[in-house]
Amino acid sequence: DEPLSNLDAELRVVMRKELLALHEKIGGTMVYVTHDQVEAMTLADQIVVLNNGNVAQTGTPLDIYNNPNDIFVAGFIGSPRMNFIDVKLSQQPKNHSFLNVGLLNIEVINSQDDLNGDSFTLGVRPENILITNKETADITVKVELTEQLGSETYLYCKTEGIPLLTIHQSGQYVVSRGELIHLSFDRKFIHLFNVDGKVISSRIKQ
Repeated sequence: DEPLSNLDAELRVVMRKELLALHEKIGGTMVYVTHDQVEAMTLADQIVVLNNGNVAQTGTPLDIYNNPNDIFVAGFIGSPRMNFIDVKLSQQPKNHSFLNVGLLNIEVINSQDDLNGDSFTLGVRPENILITNKETADITVKVELTEQLGSETYLYCKTEGIPLLTIHQSGQYVVSRGELIHLSFDRKFIHLFNVDGKVISSRIKQ
């Protein structure tokens, strides 16, 4: 039960390796309890995500990361957490619709089976938001803060209707606070949740 919680960061990395080696040597089943998602992702063959004592989802680490059942799981697994954006559905002719907030418009192919109502939450992970040029961008945002970690960069941005958006860039991406950048959302990795927080088939147009 959280055996590494009181260790410093470097020692936690060492001990994760030791635990993996021990598990492989013993070959038995281990039940490992943790609030640290990095430990869960790196140590587990199967993850059971609990929410208020109830099982929210079970599966392999990558299955849960890529296919969360609901907003809780989507926000709990992944660091930084998934971006959540409240959007409205605007109906268009010929069964086409747009999810929009501010200047962001994401086209979906509507279906009465999965897009009932008009309020939804769009989810996209920081690594699935791409910096691009103005012509191909979905939205333009203002940089509020950057974190330069050497091998990777995190940008924290905002725009109309979206108070915070986190973007991950590999390597060293130099940008100034207050600078405007253009972003594109990778349609293959957009998640959509209904008002109850449950994932739905979004049918995002590629």
